[in-house]
Amino acid sequence: EIGVRLVGSEMCIRDRSSPNTISTYMRTLQAVYNRWMSPGIEGYNPVLFKDVYTKVESRTKRALTAEQMEQLRNTDFSVLTLRQQQVLTYFLLMFMLRGMPFIDLAHLRKVDVQGNRIVYRRHKTGKQMTVCIPREALPLLKEFKNKDSTSLYLFPILNAAQKEDYTSYEYYQKALRDFNKMLGVLARWLLPGVKISSYTARHTWATLAYHMDMPIGIICQALGHSSVRVTETYLKPFENERVDKANRKLISTVRKGKWGNDMICNML
Repeated sequence: EIGVRLVGSEMCIRDRSSPNTISTYMRTLQAVYNRWMSPGIEGYNPVLFKDVYTKVESRTKRALTAEQMEQLRNTDFSVLTLRQQQVLTYFLLMFMLRGMPFIDLAHLRKVDVQGNRIVYRRHKTGKQMTVCIPREALPLLKEFKNKDSTSLYLFPILNAAQKEDYTSYEYYQKALRDFNKMLGVLARWLLPGVKISSYTARHTWATLAYHMDMPIGIICQALGHSSVRVTETYLKPFENERVDKANRKLISTVRKGKWGNDMICNML
């Protein structure tokens, strides 16, 4: 009976969740089950999760370069509409706040800002996060924070959900679609030929951190991943890029004649 409920849960969330999200839910259920019914206890089923997806799938995502992020940050806001300014601001803040997902940004509350930090719980995992607000983010946060005194949200992304009695999930999905649509418009103008979405800010932060040789454990903590294993899978598509970059640097060193005979002899 429990097995049927687990499989049913997976089917219910499959239509609106990625395989990795489903896997997170299933691993959480598996951990709860193993605590409730420890191996060796009568009634324990060792193959209950045999046919349930609990792996982490590696996916190649598009990330921006540091130069492209700087180009977006230096955009002249005076040539943008108010809506375009809001969308670009949210994108930049998501990057500056350690790759914060759009769903977490949208659900930030005014009370989550505590001094120069934002303390909140990840919408996906419930994990508490504490993020220092960079000084570069302060002007954007001040200019585009929620001006509606009756709203609990830090940004006016979900204001209408409170006033029009939408369900939180329905209105968030609408806000996400609108956000990605406007991001596409901005990308065609500011970064021709580059496609970006709400996920790009998070993936760009992780990728740039990885190429700066930031320890994976720190990246894992910054992103709020459930384990280092998730972060390793998250960054796996970029291992070859990193090796190729090192190879280009090595070849450049050889081409410039920086390898003397003594160095070559020492290597043999």
